[in-house]
Amino acid sequence: MSGRTEETEVADRLEQLAASGWPPRELEWLGTWRLRANDGVTTRANSVLAAGPFPEGDWLAIVEHFYRERGLRPCFHVSESSPQELDGLLAAAGYEISMNCLLLAASSQDVLQRSTVYEADDVELVYKAGPVESWMDAFLRMEGFPEERRAGYTSIFTAMPTPKAFVAIYEAGEPVGLATVVIEEGRAGISNVVVDARHRRKGIAGRLLRALASWAIENGAEGMHLQVLANNAPALELYNKLGFTVVSEYHYRVLNS
Repeated sequence: MSGRTEETEVADRLEQLAASGWPPRELEWLGTWRLRANDGVTTRANSVLAAGPFPEGDWLAIVEHFYRERGLRPCFHVSESSPQELDGLLAAAGYEISMNCLLLAASSQDVLQRSTVYEADDVELVYKAGPVESWMDAFLRMEGFPEERRAGYTSIFTAMPTPKAFVAIYEAGEPVGLATVVIEEGRAGISNVVVDARHRRKGIAGRLLRALASWAIENGAEGMHLQVLANNAPALELYNKLGFTVVSEYHYRVLNS
């Protein structure tokens, strides 16, 4: 017996969908592992998704060469689908944990029903099929990212599979919240839920999730999933309220030397 359960298989598949929904500029396969590079923009797009058994050969040397050749620090995405021994081996090799994260999932209908409290008539929702300049301008501003990161994010957003939507909430003609959604295999992957710092704690994130759930259902997605930092208490409180539950946990290990 493999010891795998239906829940484990669902978690593994959602992890793969989350990865394909965030495509880097460069992708190389090492066995079942994905070596991802995106000019240093986002940890997810510049790490090894170490899902599945160890590759043949000196996998650590191959990984480190891949990243050093591109001027990047070697980084591993370690999850419950990684080999059990991987975390200890990386720790012994000088890799340090940089972020602890969670993969959450929910029923699209459940999110829509639970988010009725966030209905509002005084906001405008705008959906774009790609990362238009005005959306990117607002995204960089709300996230506090420098202009130098625009190209890296634009590359990811443009390469995202379709159908996808870049959503913005406007109040008084100004964008106050943003999010993205990608649908694959009947599931909606949510990312970049960000609210303008001047408009937080006003229910805007909840309105965004309601809009995303509605769009997901209209486009045939029965489920939703997203990734979040494990210490992001306000986001987790909202996601729990809307019916999201933890599917799996993961973290990154980065070689600092």
